[in-house]
Amino acid sequence: MTERFDLVVIGGGINGAAVARDAAGRGLSVLLAEANDYAGATSSASSKLIHGGIRYLEQYEFRLVRESLRERETLMAIAPHLVFPLEFLVPITQGQPRPAWMVRLGLFLYDVLSGRRLLAKSGRVPRPEWNRVPRLKQERLKAILHYPDCWTDDARLTLETLLDARKRGADIRNYRPVTRIAAKTDGFDVTYREDGRPVTVHARFVVNAGGPFATDVMRKVEGMAAPARKLRLVRGSHIVLPMPAPVEHRAFTLQNDDKRVVFVIPWMERFLIVGTTDVPHEEAAAKPRCTDAERDYLLDCYHRFFDHRVGPEDVLWSWSGIRPLVDDGEDNPSKVTREYELVTARRGKGALVSIYGGKITTHRKLGELVMAELRGLGADMGPSWTRESPIHGGEMSREALAALAEQGPEEIPLETRRRWVFTYGAETRTLYEMLRQEPALARPIGIVPEAELVHAVTVEDARTAEDFLYRRTKVFMLMDQDGIDAVNAWFAQRRNPAGP
Repeated sequence: MTERFDLVVIGGGINGAAVARDAAGRGLSVLLAEANDYAGATSSASSKLIHGGIRYLEQYEFRLVRESLRERETLMAIAPHLVFPLEFLVPITQGQPRPAWMVRLGLFLYDVLSGRRLLAKSGRVPRPEWNRVPRLKQERLKAILHYPDCWTDDARLTLETLLDARKRGADIRNYRPVTRIAAKTDGFDVTYREDGRPVTVHARFVVNAGGPFATDVMRKVEGMAAPARKLRLVRGSHIVLPMPAPVEHRAFTLQNDDKRVVFVIPWMERFLIVGTTDVPHEEAAAKPRCTDAERDYLLDCYHRFFDHRVGPEDVLWSWSGIRPLVDDGEDNPSKVTREYELVTARRGKGALVSIYGGKITTHRKLGELVMAELRGLGADMGPSWTRESPIHGGEMSREALAALAEQGPEEIPLETRRRWVFTYGAETRTLYEMLRQEPALARPIGIVPEAELVHAVTVEDARTAEDFLYRRTKVFMLMDQDGIDAVNAWFAQRRNPAGP
């Protein structure tokens, strides 16, 4: 007999995660199918910022900026282990496209729209303090402004949102590619593959949260004409540089000569993230990569403001993500709207809702809007709830998490425990309990305690070393090749315990 759900969500990125979490918490039966790993595409390849998007003010997207700024404070409250404040400096140099007064006016509006409760207001850095900003070129410098925003681990935020949906009863699974969506009189039969076998379930409602693959999902629909919105795929690339001494804990918003904005963001106290680009990307199926031209563009912008000289050989890592933007006809990729759009196709008492566009900052609000759409289509559900309820792992304050790191088992290095609490949040207690029951799991695999790998597989659905190293954590940045090889061997042994 075909299993029945109120809702099937296709796509395990941040938007799909938000929809599944919200729906499960309102009492709907939910299944989520992700073709690869959670956050395997755009949701692990952003600039890792929770921000209003100050540059969108120039495009008069005041509603989007205001919503993003309000969501910024909400996410700080419900995910304190993953979303934290970061001060940004904006150096203004002679001859820049936007003079200091214009940027200051934008920051004032940013403050007004934010309705801030948790963050300080923007301002100007006093001139006597300019020399205390490491490596920043002083010649032609006219002013330094500052404003607050937030940083996050995008893939981790997606995963914790999914785990929260699972805790509330949703059937969440990665490596479940959907192969067919058949329209019926009372909804849809959705077929996906799981562990090599086809599985068909029935749902009254389907949400297409495929991100850059949303139009590909629509091609799998049979039995009805389902409208699709044209997407504009834009590639954003980032590079990672070593953090020079002295360590700088503030980020920078740089105005490039082409009027684009480039961020320089401190990461793990050891690295600098420099990004991003805006380059047209032709096909979602084509894996995005940072080209030499994009790398050089980011390095040139960095050198325009800093006297720290680096070359292509100093780039430690790079990544690229595809932004699935609603095509509004704008020629310049940087000016294409970041607004999202819902497109609904009814089928009897059911419907298929497709999400086009969106950004990580507004994912929770987007989930609420999808729920409002389903309610309008007849879904019986509870009231909104996600604004106040912590996500999975988010039940403890940052101060309490810091204390939890200090109280952990001595056989685990303090540096690792500190990484744990700001990765797993309150769930770090589960790792501690695992070690109490099985002390042997403190054995390091590379620099990773084996307990963490077991947790990644049994609780967080990691199937490969890449799932763990690049998305569940970013610990690969802290390891040498021998350590990475050891984690790969551990996963290979778990898949094939009998050996070759």
